[in-house]
Amino acid sequence: MSYPLFDSGYTLWAADIESRLKEQLGESARSLGIDHRLLLHSYYTGYSVTAALALISSRHGLDAFA
Repeated sequence: MSYPLFDSGYTLWAADIESRLKEQLGESARSLGIDHRLLLHSYYTGYSVTAALALISSRHGLDAFA
């Protein structure tokens, strides 16, 4: 699936995920090794921020969002 070059909705959504990761874990998505394509796919599939954090938690073994 191709995604638009710029989407302000995605930018705000991803920033919310980043801020929650930093707040809860003190780490960024990049430092945790989260693939940006997972975030893109989650957003364009319609995941809420909470659902995306649950997915990240299950894939990366993070207890903070379980």
